[in-house]
Amino acid sequence: MQELNISIIGAGRVGTTMAHVLNKSRERYIKLNSIISRTDKSLNRAKEIVGEEDLIIYTRDLKESIKSSNCIIIATPDDLIEEVCNKIFNLNPSPNKNYFVIHLSGSKSLDILKKAREKKANTGCLHPIKSFASIEEAIKTLGGTVFGITYSNLRMKEVLAKLVKIFGGTFIEVDNKKKPLYHASACIASNYLVTLLNYAVEVNQKIGIKPEDSVKALMGLIEGTIENVKKMGTKESLTGPIARGDIGTIEEHLKNFSLYYRDGRKFYKFMGKETAKISYENGWINKEKFEKLQKILEG
Repeated sequence: MQELNISIIGAGRVGTTMAHVLNKSRERYIKLNSIISRTDKSLNRAKEIVGEEDLIIYTRDLKESIKSSNCIIIATPDDLIEEVCNKIFNLNPSPNKNYFVIHLSGSKSLDILKKAREKKANTGCLHPIKSFASIEEAIKTLGGTVFGITYSNLRMKEVLAKLVKIFGGTFIEVDNKKKPLYHASACIASNYLVTLLNYAVEVNQKIGIKPEDSVKALMGLIEGTIENVKKMGTKESLTGPIARGDIGTIEEHLKNFSLYYRDGRKFYKFMGKETAKISYENGWINKEKFEKLQKILEG
């Protein structure tokens, strides 16, 4: 493994978390050289979290900070990655087969690092499949994270694998052309899960249950379901009336939606149809019950 002198461009939640872990790792061949940000505010926060060590440069000057680096991690918002990459190589660095440029976007392909590729640099993506709500919490929980990696060549893969190991995680390989769908999966599991739970809370609101009481009441059910998914996977973790084929219960649900929350019927019916498919695929309901459920939920 060659020595990596790393510059992180972007001192947001992800970049600062990675910088902290890299600096604390004391890993042989790995050195955090600099952290670059557009604002003094984020640089000062990074100093507090990562540490004001003499060997780390905290700066807003891109040109000065990347002089002695051979591994650039672009941790900016997605829409700025290509612009930053172009700026780096317009500053005329002298890349070779030992120069690495990495972005952290789950949805963007390696094509946005085109300028680096034209200069013969190795390009890659390192995407943590994780929610970074706060830096402090992310630092504590980064270990065990699965990363999606995409790389231009095996040298880049070696570097990405090394970084993942330092972060205490594991990785899956993501096809460069299909990254948006991979990222959509992560959004469904994280962002849309919040939307789904908010929908459940809204249903309870229609019968007078306060949101805070609803969250408290549902949390045990939610956490139990997540634990089941961890142990058994998604399909085997299905429970409830559709899994049991309790058609009468589903009909009662729909009648109450009509009485108290008519606007919520459409989403319930859509999710019910998808749930019935899982139950049928699992062999838990027969074809007759499946077709009857589909008819009820389409009506």
